[in-house]
Amino acid sequence: MRQDEYWMLLAICEAKKGLRKGEIPVGVVIVKDDRIIAKEHNQTSKNPVFHAEMLAILKSKPEDLVGSSVYITMEPCIMCSGALVLSRVKEIIFSVENEKFGGAYSLYQIPLDSRLNHTIIIRKGPYEDEIRSLLSRYFLGKRRRG
Repeated sequence: MRQDEYWMLLAICEAKKGLRKGEIPVGVVIVKDDRIIAKEHNQTSKNPVFHAEMLAILKSKPEDLVGSSVYITMEPCIMCSGALVLSRVKEIIFSVENEKFGGAYSLYQIPLDSRLNHTIIIRKGPYEDEIRSLLSRYFLGKRRRG
């Protein structure tokens, strides 16, 4: 199995944890030198800034974040994109675009902005269909509940 597939599967596992808790199913795994630095899922029902990426950053040592790879099921928002730039990660790999709040690729390209002190490589990850299905299940359930 290719590295991107392996790490994204772990991010999907995190997203499923969030889904089971009624959260938007977004998961993240931060990797450096083939080891996991942190992994998390959304917990925004507790606090609106408790996005998976923010929680994973908070669990990490700053020196471990520098040069790391961040596997995220969904494109990071503006807030998380800025935090990842400040953390000086090497690359962001995401599978589904965030068409409403995308801060890395679809609406804004914060990690690619050369005016900032650091830029990040952005790559499209695997398992887009599986992740879209998780997100659809969440939003369909939310609409049904009113």
